[in-house]
Amino acid sequence: MALASIAGATFPLLAACTQDASSTDGTESAAPSASSEQPTAEPAINGVDANQYASSDPTGDAYGFVTPSGKWLCAIIPAMKLAGCTSHPTAGPLGVPGTPQIASPDGGAPAEANLIAVEAGKEPNFQNWNQALFPGNANVLPYDTTLAIDGFSCNVQFSGVSCREDATDKGFTVATSGYKFEFTPLPMSIPSAGPPPIAPTAAPLPQQAHGSNQCGPVTYPETGKPATVVIVKGTLRCDEAHTMLTKYFTGRDKSEPEYSFDGWECRLAGDPESAQIGYTINCTDDNGNTVVAQP
Repeated sequence: MALASIAGATFPLLAACTQDASSTDGTESAAPSASSEQPTAEPAINGVDANQYASSDPTGDAYGFVTPSGKWLCAIIPAMKLAGCTSHPTAGPLGVPGTPQIASPDGGAPAEANLIAVEAGKEPNFQNWNQALFPGNANVLPYDTTLAIDGFSCNVQFSGVSCREDATDKGFTVATSGYKFEFTPLPMSIPSAGPPPIAPTAAPLPQQAHGSNQCGPVTYPETGKPATVVIVKGTLRCDEAHTMLTKYFTGRDKSEPEYSFDGWECRLAGDPESAQIGYTINCTDDNGNTVVAQP
């Protein structure tokens, strides 16, 4: 596999980050020696069955998932001792503020990195790949759950997706608003206002146009800002999802985090900044449909 990488240099981080990643001047750190003191890996919080995320390609040793927002495809590849994330569904440039231009794997001109990754014994880094990160279609990893296999862990939260090497706790967190070379663990207890557990579902969903489970955006009435609408599970059409969210916006009590109507139950979740940009909305109905609207 041809690829090029740049190790964890200092770049702009997520808004919640308080310090920069340490600079390695473009070099990769050596694997820790047997005598090195390493942090003890903690058990995965809300772990899922890794076999449900294994590649169906007999030639590919990989465990992959798509985030509920549909924005990220991530994979743990044991043979390469690597965990990484790329944009979905294009697998093109990450499109995250601060992503560097690095060498192309085919020797061409430098281009914006299309992968953020952590490898065993190395600093988290950006890379450019010229082949698919995960063969075939990946399942959706529900919010507030962890995929852990072969010494690596990845989780999905409303604030972004995060992966690490368990033995060293080195990793990264990435979202559309930015990134940091630091793993973000799940909280020990998930707030009750968060979304209910979601079983793995194939992504992208076949009933959506162009093989995508993303629909057109909606606008938060309180903030005037757009939210990406994703059909995480079920057979709902995009127009039906938009109609449901319109009823939600016009009918709910804005002081309550939960609102039920027409067989739907919707919940709000997010961090303190969500008051300015919009809360994530997770809606489920009695027919097994799940729709998420996320800033």
